Amino acid sequence: MSYALLFPGQASQFVGMGSDLVETWPAADRVYEIAESAAGLPVRRLCFDGPEDELTRTSNLQPCVVATSLAVLAAAYAEAGLEIGDRFAPTSAPPMAIAGHSVGEYAALAAASSLTISACLALVAARARLMEEAADANLGTMLALIGGDHERAERLCTTVRERISGSYLQVANLNSPGQTVIAGDLAGIDAARAAAVDHGFGRALPIPVSGAFHSAAMEPAAEGLRAELSDAEFFDGAIPVVANIDAEMKTDAGALREELAGQVTSPVRWSDSITNMAAAGVSTFVEVGPGNVLSGLVRRIVANSHTESVGDADTVPVLSTFLLGDADQ
Repeated sequence: MSYALLFPGQASQFVGMGSDLVETWPAADRVYEIAESAAGLPVRRLCFDGPEDELTRTSNLQPCVVATSLAVLAAAYAEAGLEIGDRFAPTSAPPMAIAGHSVGEYAALAAASSLTISACLALVAARARLMEEAADANLGTMLALIGGDHERAERLCTTVRERISGSYLQVANLNSPGQTVIAGDLAGIDAARAAAVDHGFGRALPIPVSGAFHSAAMEPAAEGLRAELSDAEFFDGAIPVVANIDAEMKTDAGALREELAGQVTSPVRWSDSITNMAAAGVSTFVEVGPGNVLSGLVRRIVANSHTESVGDADTVPVLSTFLLGDADQ
């Protein structure tokens, strides 16, 4: 069956996410329980009740989004009558590939059985804490460029860096044709916003984040994360994971560990990831977790693609049909 699973990152969250899952599937609640133990955070309270300003703090948000995504997957496993331990076992009709956007890549590795659920969430909590610390030490933010291509975004960043001494402005997310996100220092972002129209972009939209993620500002976080990753147990993936850094399919445990180490300072090559999966034969993309941001991007990247967004109790049965091989594609 030619489907892929996609796991969202930051910006897909909302207060109340996952609350209906735990009312129906104890397996989903078990994921939140694991998350609270691994992250040392009140994950259920943050996800179900907020408040929003507390949920959206980086150190809270990343574990909450990944926990909710894995709770959705656990609910679908349970709905399909499949056993769940601390590691998702391959199903009778596994996806052709799995991908996750930024922190969503951790959920992807857990879904591919390369990480246990508990190890995944412990790593996400460490990543979130380290990224928040790096952001506090080197103030920056992110900007979405709409209407131009990725090459123009690269040229804009180069122009700004040449004008502003010490600027580290760079492309952070290659999301889809016509949408590129850049990250950098506050002065660099301001200059890029002012010059965006002259570089062929229709709009430049500030992104409400607390740091310049996927940029050189995150190098201290990358260094700390490498130590955390070296202590974690990785397994060869049962299903290929399409890596953020190079958009290539990977199953080797060592390669997946190295992917996560370099990911926080490198651009997320999401458009290439989706294109490569489509070229490999994926015809249906199933977004697993809160929101439907990734489904919207897929439709911009691959013409006539079929997408499904599975993030609540009403849509969980849709994912279970894919896991069992009963879905119409």
